[in-house]
Amino acid sequence: MAAALRLVVLDDDPLQVELVVRALARDGFEVRGATTLDELAAAIAALAPDIVLVDVNMPDAPSDRAVAAVRAGAPAARLVLYSAWEASKLRALVRTLGADGYASKSDSVFELGARLRSLMA
Repeated sequence: MAAALRLVVLDDDPLQVELVVRALARDGFEVRGATTLDELAAAIAALAPDIVLVDVNMPDAPSDRAVAAVRAGAPAARLVLYSAWEASKLRALVRTLGADGYASKSDSVFELGARLRSLMA
């Protein structure tokens, strides 16, 4: 059996973090959540993630700062932007920030897990 993919999710909404963490843990991921950049750094240090899922609408952390924090703490991790924005806007932001992909908050958690696995393939 393959090792579980390790994932950190950053979102300023604690309920969203809890939902994603619980759902992806049930889907076989090893997951930690963070609601601030400080918590993100601690989660990255503790988990050494394969993937980091970053909310693009963090009030205290603009997307470029969050991406820089991920790249500094987990340079080999896949960085996935996470938002309810329309796909074209997310694709443009992925290119601008040098992220590895995006996922929509409107997708089900099952679709999210499948999308993250496909990014690692």
